[in-house]
Amino acid sequence: MYRYDQIRHAHLEPTTVCQAGCPMCARNACGVTAPGLGRAELRIGDVRTILPEPFVASLTGFDLCGAYGDPAAAADLPAIVAYVRGASPNALITVYTNGGIRSPGWWASFANTLGAPGRVVFAIDGLAETNGTYRRGVSFQKVVDNARAFIQAGGEARWEFLAFRHNEADIEGARALSEELGFREFSVKKTARFLEPLYEYIPEVQGQPDIDRFPVFDAGGAVVGYLEPPEDTGLVNASMVRYEELIARYGSLDGLFSATPIRCRVLDSASVFVSATGHAYPCCWTYVQATRAELFGFPAHADRQMADLVRQTGGFERLDARTLGLRAVVEGPLFSAIERSWSCGSVQDGRLRVCARACGVDFPSYSDQFTELKLQPRGLQPQRAVSGSSLPVIPPAPAATPLPA
Repeated sequence: MYRYDQIRHAHLEPTTVCQAGCPMCARNACGVTAPGLGRAELRIGDVRTILPEPFVASLTGFDLCGAYGDPAAAADLPAIVAYVRGASPNALITVYTNGGIRSPGWWASFANTLGAPGRVVFAIDGLAETNGTYRRGVSFQKVVDNARAFIQAGGEARWEFLAFRHNEADIEGARALSEELGFREFSVKKTARFLEPLYEYIPEVQGQPDIDRFPVFDAGGAVVGYLEPPEDTGLVNASMVRYEELIARYGSLDGLFSATPIRCRVLDSASVFVSATGHAYPCCWTYVQATRAELFGFPAHADRQMADLVRQTGGFERLDARTLGLRAVVEGPLFSAIERSWSCGSVQDGRLRVCARACGVDFPSYSDQFTELKLQPRGLQPQRAVSGSSLPVIPPAPAATPLPA
């Protein structure tokens, strides 16, 4: 892939802690936290070790976004941001949060720490009566109070609204409130997570998945409702709309994942991901895929490709950037093995499903969530950061058996 000296963007998950119980989040299982998810957090000393100052000075972008946790729950988030800002004054720092953690005073202080260019993306999926349907355990009023304090202290903020049937009627009201509060941007996101049960082990969905309905559980394990796609088809992820067409064309999801060219997002932007445990991966998708099956005790039908590849390339200890250093991990065997997998003729031959579904040209479910390229996290946008790169497209190797036309 890229080499350590070519990296220009970092994505950090500072903690696995989160107070919310969002039904489709990878950290949750039928209303409670996934049984195998441990509490992990990076302290400022860890960040200084993993990302030394000369390395940070070369970065143009820095995202703090949790795969399993909310960055605002991390004790050292302000110290981490201050360290990055001091080492790279012009780097764009972006923090993603549900906004319901901490106090208005904390957020006002954080606005000064973050400075410019910096921004916070608040995930607010409705108004007072609807935000909690998905952001379970999050107080809407607390989010509003925190966002107001952050903005009034000079912070730049974006309201990101995840559209469902239960909240689509609130979009314009939320947009108006965002303007009243002083948000710089308001964006509607078209989730692709209704498709996840088709290719991933999801404890809430067993048997035949229904991509038009996702169950919501309470903490006692009882179904209390369902999430559904918006009635307005303009708010539905385009890959969901095209799903039956894709299956008819390729025969199956594995047929699609075997055939689609892969356009690696983080290769071109030279972005690296570091988890709350201090392990480094090319991206958050490979991280979650390597660890998710363990959260549920490795069920028989879970996708273990990434977990097995980690084991085959030396195990998780070969990814520990706290002990080995980031350079050794990035230039180590796993990153090279991931890139080699793209040339395999099929998923059965080792082509990684996670790469094909996250960066497959014919299955752009991730990018279909956003109405504009600029709304995607910076590390997942084409930047032409690696010398000679221009969003390379890696086709599959010729398959032994022709795939459906």
